[in-house]
Parts: sequence; C-alpha cells; structure tokens
Amino acid sequence: MKGFVPLLLLALTLFLTYPLPLHLATHVPGSNLWAFDEYTFIWNIWWFKHALLELHTSPLSTDYIFFPVGTKLILYTYNLFNCVLALPLTFFFPLPLVSNLTLIFAWVTSGWGAYLLSLYLLRRSGLKDYARAAAILAGILYAFASNRHVYAALGHYDMVSTQWLPLFILFFIRTAEEPGLKNPVLAGLFGTMAMLCEMIFGTFLFIFSAFYLILRRKELHRQGLLLRVAILVLTVAATYWPVLIPILREFLLGGYELKGWGDALKLSTDLLGFFTPTALHPGMGIGWERELRAVTEGTSRFADVNTVFLGYFSLVLAIVALVKNSPKVVKTWALQALLFASFCLGPVLQINKRYVFDMDGIPITIPMPFALLHYIPIFRANRVPNRFSVILTLCLAVLVAFGGQRVMSIFERRFSPAFSRAIGGLIAALIIIEHLAIPMPLTDARIPAPLWLIGQEGGEFTVLQLPLGWRNSFGMAGAESTQAQYYQVAHGKKLLSGNISRNPPFQFDYFLRLPFFQAIISAETYQEVPPELEAKAKAQAPELVRLYDIRYLVVLPPTPGRAPYSDTYTRTVQLVERLLPAELYLEGQGTKVYKVKPIPPASSLEIDFGREESLPYLGEGWDRNEEVAGCTAVWAVSKRAEVFLPPMENGSYTLTLKVAPFTYPGSPEQSVKIVLNGVNLGEAKLSPGWNELSFAVPESISLNRPSKLELKFSHLASPRKVLPPEFAIGSTGVNAPAELEIHSGQGFAFITVAGKNASLNKAGLNLAVIEPKKGKVVAMRAFGPGEEKNLSSFVAEIAPGHIVVGAVYGGLWPENAPQVLQALGVNGLSKGPSYAFIGVKGSAPGSGLEKEGEDVYLRLGYNPDSRTLAAAVDFIRLERR
Repeated sequence: MKGFVPLLLLALTLFLTYPLPLHLATHVPGSNLWAFDEYTFIWNIWWFKHALLELHTSPLSTDYIFFPVGTKLILYTYNLFNCVLALPLTFFFPLPLVSNLTLIFAWVTSGWGAYLLSLYLLRRSGLKDYARAAAILAGILYAFASNRHVYAALGHYDMVSTQWLPLFILFFIRTAEEPGLKNPVLAGLFGTMAMLCEMIFGTFLFIFSAFYLILRRKELHRQGLLLRVAILVLTVAATYWPVLIPILREFLLGGYELKGWGDALKLSTDLLGFFTPTALHPGMGIGWERELRAVTEGTSRFADVNTVFLGYFSLVLAIVALVKNSPKVVKTWALQALLFASFCLGPVLQINKRYVFDMDGIPITIPMPFALLHYIPIFRANRVPNRFSVILTLCLAVLVAFGGQRVMSIFERRFSPAFSRAIGGLIAALIIIEHLAIPMPLTDARIPAPLWLIGQEGGEFTVLQLPLGWRNSFGMAGAESTQAQYYQVAHGKKLLSGNISRNPPFQFDYFLRLPFFQAIISAETYQEVPPELEAKAKAQAPELVRLYDIRYLVVLPPTPGRAPYSDTYTRTVQLVERLLPAELYLEGQGTKVYKVKPIPPASSLEIDFGREESLPYLGEGWDRNEEVAGCTAVWAVSKRAEVFLPPMENGSYTLTLKVAPFTYPGSPEQSVKIVLNGVNLGEAKLSPGWNELSFAVPESISLNRPSKLELKFSHLASPRKVLPPEFAIGSTGVNAPAELEIHSGQGFAFITVAGKNASLNKAGLNLAVIEPKKGKVVAMRAFGPGEEKNLSSFVAEIAPGHIVVGAVYGGLWPENAPQVLQALGVNGLSKGPSYAFIGVKGSAPGSGLEKEGEDVYLRLGYNPDSRTLAAAVDFIRLERR
C-alpha cells in the first residue's frame, strides 16, 4: 500500500487536468488570450539541451533571442530543475509531451510532499488515528488548490513546480527539533531543488524558517542547533552555487533592478478573493476567456485574475483544527498561514478592487506587511504578492489535515470506523469540488510545418518573425509572442525578438532606436507610420539584412482576439513586404515564409561613430552620438564595449580604429585590448588625444557570419569625480558655497542650488538670493514687466556679499533690469530673449557670470557629466590585406 498515495494523486491529476491527458503530445496548459508564458518554459527545456549538448556553452545566457545583443538567463523564470528532469526525455519524446510530463510530476509530488509533511506532524503530535487519511486530505488540497490551476492556466509553470517546498519544510522542522546530521543535509538538498524550480522560493522558505524558529523556540532541540543549521546552509551553498553566484552578481552589479513597485499592487490578492472561487471553476459561470478579457480591459471584479481562493470547506476544517486540537503546532501553522496570507494581500489592503478608503472624509490606505519586504534587498525582487500563496496553501493543507483527523476521530467514536472513512472520502470530494478547474485551458503547441523546413538549411543565420516584439515581466515593445519564440525549436536559427524576465534597458533600446524596427512596431501597435520613417526603414533594411544575416521572414497567423497583432496583422505584413527585399517561399497552416534576397558579404567596412548610420553596429557599452575633440564619436562607458560586424568575404584583413582616451590631471594610462570572435588581436596603450591603431585579422578568424568585436579598456573614470570643480563666480573673488545651475528659455526659468529648486519659474525675471557661507536660499522672487519699483526695492535690500542667481522666463523682464542688476556685479540683459547670471551684491559690474541668447545655461560646481568614460571612438575600419 506504500504506493497508494502517489497512484491516487496521479489518477486525480489526470482527471482534474482534463482534457490535458487527451492531448499530452500536442497541447499544453495555457491561455491564448494571455502572455503565452507556457512557451517560455518549453523553450527553456530546448535551450538548456541545445546549449549544453550541441553548442557546448552555458545555458545561462543566449544570443539566439534578442540577436545580436543577446541576453542573460539568470534573473529569469528558468525552472532549471524541470530542464534537468526533462533532459533525458527530450531524446525520445516531443517537447510538449516532455513538458506535460514534468508538470504531472510536479502535481503528483507536490501532493505527496504535503502528505508526508502532514503525516509526520500528526504522528509527532500523538494523533495516530486516521493520520494517513487526514494527511491524504492535505496532499489533495495542496496538489489541486485553485492557485495551482490558475498558475497552470496562465502558463506560470514555475509556480506549479512547488513539489520540493513541503519536503524542505519537513526536514527543516526535523533539523530544528531533532538531533542528527541527515535532516539538515536533506533539507539543504530539497531547498536547492526548490530554488532550481523558482529562485524566489528561497526567500519564501527563509521567511517560513525564520518565523518557525521564533514560534517554536521553546520546542527546539538546542544542542547542536547552530551546527545543524550551518550544515543546511552549506548544503544549499554547495549544491546551488553554480546558479547562486551569477544571481548575486546580477543583483548586486547588474544595475537594472526594477525601480518602484512594478505591478505589485495589481498582482496582489484582493481580500474578497480568498473567499471567491476562481473563474476556472465550472460553477462560477464566468468563463475563463471572458475573465481574461475583463482583466485586460480593466472591467473585472478584481484588479487581476483571481488566483488565491482558499476554499470554504478547507477554511472550516482549519478552524476545527484550531478549536478542537490542543497541540501548539497547530497554532504555529495557523500563524504561518496568517503571515503568508498578509503577504499575498500586497503592499496595501484591497477589498473588492478598492484600496483607498474614506475615514470620515480622509482618504487612507492600509499598508500590509508585504510593503516591508519592498525595502529589503533580494526579497524586493518578488513583485507578485499572490505568489506567496504557495506557502499559504501548504499551511492551510496542514491545518486541514489536523482538522480532518479530528473530524474523522469524532465520527468513529459516535458511529463506526467505516462511517468515519466515508466522512473522510466526503471531505476529500468537497475539497476537490470547491477547487475544481475543469476543463483546463490548453494552447496548441504544434509547430507549423513550414518552420521545420527552414531547419533543413544548414549553418547559422537569422530569421525575422512576425509578430515582432520584445517583452519582459513588466512591459512589451511591439507585439511579442512567446509562442513564436518557442517555434525556434523547429529550425534552431537566431531570432531578433525575445522574452525575458529582467533585462538591462539597452536590450530593448538597441532595437527601438533603429528606424526599421520603429516602423514595424508602429504598424503593430495601431500607430501611423510617417512616410519619412518608412523611407528611413526601407533604406536601412538591406543593411540590417546583411548585418544580421537575415535569410527568412516568417509571418505567423494572428491568434483571434489576441491584440494588437490580431488587429494589425494585415497592415504590418504589407509594411514589411514593402520594406524587405523578399519573395514568398513557403506557405501552409496559415504561416507564410519569405526568402529574403541575400546581400553579398562585404570586402571592406567602415563604421563612422557618432552618426545615426552607426547605431545598428553598436552593442552594449556605448553612450550617445556626440562631437568629441572635433570628430563625431561615441564614448565607451564600460570596460567592455561591443561592436557588431556583418559577414565579410573570406580572407585576411586590417582592422583600424581611431580612439581617444578620457584624460584628466593625474589620470593613469589607458589601454585597449581588441577581441574579435573570442580571439585576441592585440593590445595598445593610448596617448592623450586621437590615436589611430591597426591590428591584423588573420584568415583563420572566420568572418563569413555575423561577428562580434570587443573593445576591452583598462579603466573607467567619471568626469564629475575626477575633473576639478569650478566654484569661482567670475572675477568677484567669491566662491559659490554650493553647486548652482541656471537654465533660461522661452518657456522656463530653472534655478537649482545644491540640486534643489530655487526658482518660482514664473514669466519674467526669476531671482534667488543665497547666503554666501552655508549656501542657504534666503529669498526667491519673480518680476515681470511693470514691476520696476519692486525689483529696485528688492535688490536694494539684499545684504552686501550675498550671492544672487537669476534666469529670465519667456523674454520678459522689468525695463530697468539692466541698470538694477549692475548692483549684483553683472552688466544685465541687453538682447535676450533668454538670460542667466550669477552675481554678488556689491561687486563691480561685469565681474559676475552671465550669458544671453536663445536658450542659455550656466553652471558652477562639479562637472555635471556623471558617466563613466573609457575612450571615445571616431571610426572602425576593416580593409582587405
């Protein structure tokens, strides 16, 4: 009978995920009207295998999406455990079947883990009667709770893969309350496996563990406790370090942590959601697709898809456990449930979609504990409060086990064992019914036949797919379809588009700055494509075809109701047909494949930095186009700056670049190392000013495919930190006590002192008076035409030696301003329309600083340029030798 529980859970999984068992090889859980996140996880399985076994590279980064920029797959919903579990299966079965088998495994083992945890807790509490039956109730609830079905239907497979959470908690409890070293080792292993499914599970388990130690401090086996906990931590570190180190590096040094709260408020659980069955329940009569449309349109009952329904009978049993059971462990689990329920509610309490409440005329919000996590590094990375429900439902499942055991014991005493077992079966049925989610939404994972034919062409090249877009967890550019990314598994060629969880802004900005992609995105997203933009895009298209080696255009059919592509399909296809030199090659299953007219490889190349034409070639590490020392150039703002090169004719080349280092008094000597396709071409030291360097590119370095050139600099420096500051106010002999910034224009008059506003920004002459020692702003005034007397009186009252800063707004000022301002050490406005000055009361006219013109700017203090600069590059040239 030892295998009864897993077999029961397997049978229930196959029944409660209907109709998935009928389509295991062709369909996967997911929703056509949502984000197609399910295909992220299927693609992950393919990429994990492709990177490791075929490309022999790390699966934690890729340039097969977001090409040519590429992306890191570290702060990413990878589900590495499922990838490892699926790896041997991929040699025998199609990917949809493999993915479905890993999900079924997660469903079954999640329930089994909750069963084992509850059985241990019941027996340890001395409640042996009906302990197995009660633990089965816990397993059923945890495996088939509403939140799991919703996560599956949304394609969030990482949140379905919770099977290791109960097993970690089981062995953590044994670690805390029992001697021995086996338990902490097992807890560490299960903790690692949980984080391999979803990294944020690590934060959940840490919170649970810390709170458990606090709640059960009197029951802990204190002798050797620190050693056991240390062994647990070391086990996690030893088994998770290949992933942990890159994660910590990205968290600390990546520099692209999302600012603010993200969508935390929207993705919180509404308080009434705990007591409202989800739209997947057949008895709700809402309809899943209708619910998704309502959420998208903002007309749903709650702010987001209702995810965390706790169940009425489940709550009743939890209450029975609290009322009818004396073990302190029940209260521990009830408090854990309350804690994680409060986290689910997000940063502020929402009730029926409202989070601002009227308190006798005062609008208030009610902060929740989740808000505290927002200010803790690493913990703040989870911007989806409802995900805490994976621990909440586990706590509830344990309480259900205790409550169910109590109910069955009562019925046995009053009636008979057989009747009590029947009551247990009835409770299980009621739990299943209230969390029912039949039919499970599915999406079609079959890949259109024409895409398999592209894969028959050998070599590396790029495929341009429509819909085209780029998406991360918090936004999208264009009309990205992760299902389209999944289709890559058919041909194995690189894609320009992609989906990622978190990314540096550049990975989107690179594409969004190019007219070709701007035009396509505009067509996809209901915007007009101006004729001048289309002309630029058409002129740029051949250059991008060669640079990326685009050989095919794939046009996928729109999914009905999936905006914007379903609405803009025709206009987008017509635009791309006008832009690209391509002819229809294959057609089938609604999919069109165009063969792009090849652009012959070049025999020479020159990239003129600082011009718009150079932007497609510049990867990460570069700043904006500008003029530097008389040349159009771009500064390298990272120690490693990338340049993308198109396919070139075979042969040997000379690589020449013109580069000027950023220098300052006492600056160290800058050097640059040149690496082409991973091969070091050499290193050179840079003299101040422009340097023209040449490097030999041997024929052994293949350039007949898109290549990557890397410029690796020895050091960086920020002008703001290393250039000497300027605080002297002209020839007045007075230094500004703080940084001053003045900007005068037709529609503004900005003044800042030490970074703080010091201007009324009104039409006329805006003045700020500054105390000369501490830099405190003691007065701010604005004077327009007709206020000559007021201006004269104000200036006359300023104490000698005080600093006065002024800016004109809109070319308006009192007529006597030029004469009055001479008392401040400036000559005063003569032409305009804009004017800015920094003067000192009582200093000689003309001794202060002033500037006039159409749009004028003055500044005193540290250099405003806070970029980190290595060197500026004017051009890069490749020539045959």
